[in-house]
Amino acid sequence: MKFLGVDHIDIIVSDLAKSIEYYRKYGMHPEGTVDDGETVFLWNGDEDSPVRIELHKQQEGQTLGIDHLSFLVEDPKDAQKEIEFLGGVEFLFEPFENQQSGRTISNSYDPDGVQIQMARQTSPGTYKNWE
Repeated sequence: MKFLGVDHIDIIVSDLAKSIEYYRKYGMHPEGTVDDGETVFLWNGDEDSPVRIELHKQQEGQTLGIDHLSFLVEDPKDAQKEIEFLGGVEFLFEPFENQQSGRTISNSYDPDGVQIQMARQTSPGTYKNWE
């Protein structure tokens, strides 16, 4: 198992509109939204070298900043099995397809508490088109 790239970076923000406008200046464009507009997916529009950011409006008790790093893998289910065989990593759940994003995901925490996700796009997802 190896990471094939970064799938996306999930960031918790205090003001969603200000954050969207900020990242637009770097060439990022809203791709879709879920959670009644409380989560927005941004991307650079480049299929060959995609960059994706997921912005979440801060909820009570959440800390601002990076919520999780999501890495692209060939197959999250197989990757989790391989890592479990090696031992020393506890996963938060069995891999499943997140219907909103269309990604099959598997999450764990690194030794310092950073949430690490392994992901692969497996369906179009149900999030609403931004337009």
